[in-house]
Amino acid sequence: MKSTSFFLLLAALAPVPALAQLRPLPAPTETRPVTLPSPSRSTTTDGDDQAAANARLHERLQPSSPRAAASKPVAAPKPAAPVYDHNGQRMNGMRQAGPNRVMDTRTGRYYDTEPSGDGQRIVDKNAGGH
Repeated sequence: MKSTSFFLLLAALAPVPALAQLRPLPAPTETRPVTLPSPSRSTTTDGDDQAAANARLHERLQPSSPRAAASKPVAAPKPAAPVYDHNGQRMNGMRQAGPNRVMDTRTGRYYDTEPSGDGQRIVDKNAGGH
């Protein structure tokens, strides 16, 4: 008998949580009050203070220390070394992809290379010994 009354009580209370979820949603402005920021007022109206603040900012951004003057200029990148195929013919459209690696920009394939004369020579993987 106790189990039957328990199940009846449980069945009677089951819709209560479901009804709580079906209440209408509040308007978006009800969830938080709408407040506009108050306009900030400058404590100084003197233009000299603003000029001094600008000068300090400029000094911070453009230091005139000897360390800044002694820095090295940026070197221009060296021109790309020519790439030759395994027969010694120059190949155009190759880009250095790393040490001893080049990429054919037309096909997207990568090739292993070795230093050769004034440039790089593609290593023929089908040749004996490699």
